[in-house]
Amino acid sequence: MPELSALHLVNLRLVTVPDAAPPYDCQIHGARCPARAGHQTIPAAVDMRLAERPAALGPPAALGPPAARADPATAWPRRLAVVIVEVLAGVRPDRQLVPLATDRVRARIRGLAPLLACDRRPRIARIVTSRPAARIVEMTVVVNFGVRSRALAMRFEHVAARPAAPGWPARPARWLCTAIEAG
Repeated sequence: MPELSALHLVNLRLVTVPDAAPPYDCQIHGARCPARAGHQTIPAAVDMRLAERPAALGPPAALGPPAARADPATAWPRRLAVVIVEVLAGVRPDRQLVPLATDRVRARIRGLAPLLACDRRPRIARIVTSRPAARIVEMTVVVNFGVRSRALAMRFEHVAARPAAPGWPARPARWLCTAIEAG
């Protein structure tokens, strides 16, 4: 087999792949953990070869920590998912969900809370997000509730701002949890 240095790397291209690691690895810093700041997505040897490629191929894709390339539209739904998980575990009061979820979701959470309550703070093992439409984020959250692990499927929709009207106060744009299922 030929050595990697002998291969002609003209046809090599960099494809951006989302980071599959959970953003809550660090219990102290969360997604902004300084240990992840120096995280490289590709080995340095390959990075050097990409920097030396012919100019006709164009510049390589932007490299950097995965947190910098993360979709900013999923930041608020991720935070809301953490709040929902803490309400399910009994760490937060359910009244904090009033501006964050629909009545149907709050009723579903009240039904699930006795089943998922634990004596320890829940630990989020993984969050996987998808964007089926422009203002919709669906996510699967794998959570350790004490000794049990559960998967939660959540759907968040971006609700546009509402101007003040007679009898209705103005409301800023916000993310709203519209569906939740536990497995």
